[in-house]
Amino acid sequence: MDNCIFCKLVTNDIPSLRVYEDDDTISFLELNPSAPGHAMVILKKHGYSIFEYTQEDLGKLMASVSHVSKKIETALHTDSLTIGINHHEETGVPHLHVHIIPRWNNDNGSALQSIVKNPPKESREAIADKIKAA
Repeated sequence: MDNCIFCKLVTNDIPSLRVYEDDDTISFLELNPSAPGHAMVILKKHGYSIFEYTQEDLGKLMASVSHVSKKIETALHTDSLTIGINHHEETGVPHLHVHIIPRWNNDNGSALQSIVKNPPKESREAIADKIKAA
């Protein structure tokens, strides 16, 4: 895609600090990191959301996420990692990407569940039924 900053990164039209690359994916350090070693992993093939990729594509993406996560844990001696995808996010880069954020005890971070505070107004059972029926 012509306007996509990540696609320009894939073609080396803009620089990045790559930490891993294979035939299908690239991992590079986040420009505005939340923690030292905050990296992103993308598929070289452009797509906005998980719905635009095949299961095979997503499998390759997650294999690279696993590989890079191990490298980050080893290199930076992390206590844990937070791994996340902002799916259909209106802000940010319109190219599916996975964040790998290194974590250390007492880093003032929190669990992924702390990002959104919107308690359900329906029972969990009702919500499960809606999802199953969709």
